Amino acid sequence: MPDKITLPLAGIRILDLSYVFAVPYMASLLGDLGAEVIKIEAPHRLDQTRGRAFGPYLDNEIGQDPWNRSGIFQVVNRGKESLVLNMAEPAGREIFLQLMEKSDIVLDNYTPRVMRKWGMNYEELRKRKPSLIMLSNTGYGSTGPWHAFPSQGTTLEATMGITYYTGYRNDKPWKAGQSYPDFLACWTGLNAIFAALIHRRKTGEGQWIDLGMYQVGAALIADQILQRQLTGSDRERMGNEHPKHVPSNIYPALGDNRWLAISVCNDNEWKELAGLMSQPQLAEDERFSRAAGRRLHRGEIDMLVSDWVKGQDADHLADLLQSKGIAAGPVLNSKDLLLNKHLRHRQFYEYLEHQSPIGLRPIISRPYRLKFRKPHIHKPAPKFGEDNRRILTETLGLCEQEIDHLYETRTISDKPTGAGRAAPLNLEQSMKLGTITAVDEDYQSILGLTPGDKADSLI
Repeated sequence: MPDKITLPLAGIRILDLSYVFAVPYMASLLGDLGAEVIKIEAPHRLDQTRGRAFGPYLDNEIGQDPWNRSGIFQVVNRGKESLVLNMAEPAGREIFLQLMEKSDIVLDNYTPRVMRKWGMNYEELRKRKPSLIMLSNTGYGSTGPWHAFPSQGTTLEATMGITYYTGYRNDKPWKAGQSYPDFLACWTGLNAIFAALIHRRKTGEGQWIDLGMYQVGAALIADQILQRQLTGSDRERMGNEHPKHVPSNIYPALGDNRWLAISVCNDNEWKELAGLMSQPQLAEDERFSRAAGRRLHRGEIDMLVSDWVKGQDADHLADLLQSKGIAAGPVLNSKDLLLNKHLRHRQFYEYLEHQSPIGLRPIISRPYRLKFRKPHIHKPAPKFGEDNRRILTETLGLCEQEIDHLYETRTISDKPTGAGRAAPLNLEQSMKLGTITAVDEDYQSILGLTPGDKADSLI
């Protein structure tokens, strides 16, 4: 692996005050590009992703330190260092301010009142460091009548307008997915940070990025908003269907919960599909031969295609359809994605050696590659407070006695207080509910991992 010095963000230090998904993942991706990222955690308030709220503990075992065994935490906080600092106390805030003066970027996702209450909003911080770049990610932005509202993905998707268009015909609105707005905010925030870094390089001036997640969602339904403005009509909810292309849907295939996506975009593709279905007469049928007719007979066509797909292998059919120029693909689950040959070829997964007994694990990397630089995950996610002493001595120059005093006064800590009772996931119940569809006890051999494997040999 290349040294950090070769990476675009080498020499940049980031203080990450954020929790859950949007900003923590943003910070980790910046770390992949060479930035030093210090995750500042509260001793009395665990990041929710350190618990079981968003998924099981690794191997569904809680161990002696369950807060260090969360799978999702390992993904969205990889490559970081952990400093556990009680920001509710003046001494904790002073340490933060000293670190801030030696850093380039501060990230937070508190509601706007928190940083103001601490006297650490951007206008105050820039007095101590004019070149500071700060990103504040909130549900509705730091101004306006909704600015004080707390938010989460479920409510944001609704107020963004996204769920008005997701769901099925003649049915209620449905969520788009797990924490969907968080990842929209993540990509958007990265773009703004890169712009701020370029601006600072040219002018020496810092920047405050006031990111309102609500606006990100509204920006992504621009075509529906335009349709409303131009015609006064709304696009209907239609599940996996396409408003113009028929057939265009998800069809059940051979196997348990296996599906195939097919989208026919023109009359020639319909003719090819009819031939593959051994029903060439469908291409000549006046009801189906033209796109307008197929839209009128959407239900009948879906039934014909569904009967053909049923009982056949989704991967085989996808290859067959693609060979005829028809857009098609199997619906992949998490196991399929981990074993996907294309993703492996693209080195989408990076293998990291975690502390015992977790061991070697694949971690999702980035959806892009750089020709002349090689971003990579530099280390696993940190244990709670594992870098306290190193950061305070090497970065701030504190002596051992000063650090010991900070521990004694609980300004810093390496164990959470009030972490709550940890428990493994009830796998049997989860499978009955459908939240988990299968458990592979021999997952390591399925992934091709053997005892003694090293991360470098699997890149």
